[in-house]
Amino acid sequence: MDAILLKEPNLLFEVATLLHNSRSDQSCRQLKQAIHKKFAIDENILDSCFDAIIELSEFVVAGIESETDAALLDFLFGKHSSMRSCFAFYLIHDLCRSTSPDVKRDIAALREQSKALFFVNFSSLLISEFAPEDFSGVVTNFAELFAFIEKMPVPEDEKFQLCRLYNNFEEYRELLADILQTACDLFMQKYDLVKHYIGWFLASVNEPLSASGAKFVESNYSLKLSDSTDTLYIQPSISMCNTTRYLMSYTSEKITDYLYVGVLFEPLREITDISTVEDKLCRSLRTMGDNRKFEILKLLAEGPKYGQQLAALLDISTATVSHHMSMLLEAGFVEIKRESNRIYYVLNRKKLRNFFEELSEALLG
Repeated sequence: MDAILLKEPNLLFEVATLLHNSRSDQSCRQLKQAIHKKFAIDENILDSCFDAIIELSEFVVAGIESETDAALLDFLFGKHSSMRSCFAFYLIHDLCRSTSPDVKRDIAALREQSKALFFVNFSSLLISEFAPEDFSGVVTNFAELFAFIEKMPVPEDEKFQLCRLYNNFEEYRELLADILQTACDLFMQKYDLVKHYIGWFLASVNEPLSASGAKFVESNYSLKLSDSTDTLYIQPSISMCNTTRYLMSYTSEKITDYLYVGVLFEPLREITDISTVEDKLCRSLRTMGDNRKFEILKLLAEGPKYGQQLAALLDISTATVSHHMSMLLEAGFVEIKRESNRIYYVLNRKKLRNFFEELSEALLG
């Protein structure tokens, strides 16, 4: 498998992520506050990391909110209780998987996107997230898609909204294209404030990636890469800050996936790594000490599982699973792995053994 580092951000992904975060109470400013509370890091250090990104993100969001209906923004970019992402990403999935993103070309491609292509991406994304493990059916038309949505373990109003998105695809495609075009224009007005973050990210990742390839990706980003993946592109992202997002391919015989990595991923890890061993152990104990997270770890000890499996076994939403998983991934206790067209969570047994050895050493000598 080839692991290739891209040099420029994908602006459609950037602004869609900013708008999604703003409608989901996950803004960059809120992230900064959460990190300060969790790690007690000097505010001046966090200011140097976050303030330029906060200025850009709030400028873009304010500009869009001032001229766009709030209900439309909630529909396209809002957080849904049972879904990992927002509706906008169903419409731009393929455009977020580009080795040479170009705003003008990509907006034009969005406006020209056929309903047939949207159907493939839409149904594939829903199946990958919500189909039971033994699902072997084929979704080839709207009647079959509607039947699948009807059986999805999500609230009835969210089923209705999914059907509304599909039935009114052309209308929402145009509305989204207009919003993203304006947001990209606003983003570029402030891009010089954050452009240096891309350079920092490339400098920190290029050498270890060139030296170790897939091994670096797996160890650095808590991933277990599938043997079936031909190429993995690593895409720097301003809007992702210190998080990652994995995008799979659905419409190509050659499997080409994308890993979006926030430009603050490396510097914030270095900052938090200055904590003492005792501090790290205490944070890990708090994570593991949560009843729900411990239940998840026990289930993963039985074998890899995807989000909907865990949601069904624990009787919680997939969004709640994602919330717990973000913390388990941050602690290193869990990795993600692609199998076929699903993302599975896998117990990181090596990390757990190391944690218990460090805990034993700290307490028992």
